[in-house]
Amino acid sequence: MLMTIILLAVGELICGTSLYFVAMMTIAMASIGITYNFLGGLSTLSGMCFANLALQTFVISQFAKVILREASDKNLEAPYLTITIYAVFYFCAMLGVFVYGRARIRLPRPMEVQTGDQRRVLYIISLALGLVATVVYQFYTTSYSAEDIQYGMGRSLALAGTPLLLFSLVLAVDRRIIETGKRHSFGLDAIVPFVPLFIVGFMNTVRLEMVSPVLVYFMACYVRGYRLRSKHVIAGLTAALVFVGFISPFALYTRDVIRGLKLRDRIYVSYHTLMTVHDIGYLMAAQELNVEDKGARREEYYDVPGTFLLSRLSLIRADSNVISACSNGFHYGFTAIWIDLLKNIPSFLYPNKPRYVTGQDYIGHVSGMSSDSEYNTYPQLSGIGDSYGSFGWFGVVLFPLFALPLIFVVYESMFDISKPWGTVALGLCFMEMSAIMLPQYLPLLIRTPIFILALSSLMGLLVRMIPLGERRRTTSRSYRGTAVSRNV
Repeated sequence: MLMTIILLAVGELICGTSLYFVAMMTIAMASIGITYNFLGGLSTLSGMCFANLALQTFVISQFAKVILREASDKNLEAPYLTITIYAVFYFCAMLGVFVYGRARIRLPRPMEVQTGDQRRVLYIISLALGLVATVVYQFYTTSYSAEDIQYGMGRSLALAGTPLLLFSLVLAVDRRIIETGKRHSFGLDAIVPFVPLFIVGFMNTVRLEMVSPVLVYFMACYVRGYRLRSKHVIAGLTAALVFVGFISPFALYTRDVIRGLKLRDRIYVSYHTLMTVHDIGYLMAAQELNVEDKGARREEYYDVPGTFLLSRLSLIRADSNVISACSNGFHYGFTAIWIDLLKNIPSFLYPNKPRYVTGQDYIGHVSGMSSDSEYNTYPQLSGIGDSYGSFGWFGVVLFPLFALPLIFVVYESMFDISKPWGTVALGLCFMEMSAIMLPQYLPLLIRTPIFILALSSLMGLLVRMIPLGERRRTTSRSYRGTAVSRNV
């Protein structure tokens, strides 16, 4: 690790990065490496989630800058203040994790299935309910517009049931690995939920929704000790190339067209566009034009054309916009948190809650990354910039020192990632952690674990109400000897 940091520092100096920036980068990188190893690396939920946070906020961007031969302090609004905040944030995270990040507390655990028949029945129930909930939620929702959304108890219940479709995918992979003795991991049972999950993301042009079933599949294989073969690696690399070269530009090209459309119209427009637009060069040009028109250049960290997607994995630029906007003494405090807190109250409990503003949209306007449009905007930034924008240096120190390790303590105390509901918790925490802002912190810490507990209890009771052929309660052999120890 030390040699890698030294080589990275030398590379940045050669590319023209200032000595102060390189020194602070070295402190941040060293703190990240120590924290990652102390959390257990890729063998634990907290290690994987912290790695995702570090990669997308800082690590990827610094290595990419050296590879592209660009100075790392270039294209940042306040480079010296930004890198100082990053160094302090990750140093405090290291201290917080060292003091109590590996503590465990007594918390209730989700109800996991025990037998093969229970897994089969739970798969069928979760798949059916998840499909129905997903379709119903899509009927209530419009894309990238809050004006025509039909709020109410029906939409809230449907939203609560949509994760069951992803859970059925985890169950399918889990069953396949168990029943084949770890020879296979993907079958027809996995294809059935995988396809609608991808189609919904494709139809809504939400790239995270398209990628999530792929990530969950690989996570489910990894935490169960399944050995990926060359065909899996080739398939993954091929899918990544197709996604970067066609699907991502296609999503940005189609996004403005489907804005505000109902489900049936989104299906028609997506299918029609897919059948008529095949010129990859045209899609890439349209993506660059989309970036220029929406002012997204303020989120780009690189000068090389065609690196828009890479900039989305380099949140330091977006963080620097917020840091620069709040460097004159203005801090928005609890405003963004309060906006999202009100918005997350179910409509049947708060019928007159605010509809058209989100905390993310508010921060986007403060930092200048969001245009004055009639629809919500969702600029991507991390809790590093948001903690400074909200509370200044107090936020930069206290959030990583106390709040961030608390998430790791709660999730590690409640979930076993080698079991289905634990894998779901890993997936949800992993995908939220990279861009976790303060408004998303409390839902991730409190609402998500409670939701998984309630849903697992409900599904477990439904399974136990159905008479099964297996009377003898046995513990699945898949959960023995599958601990993964791949620390770096």
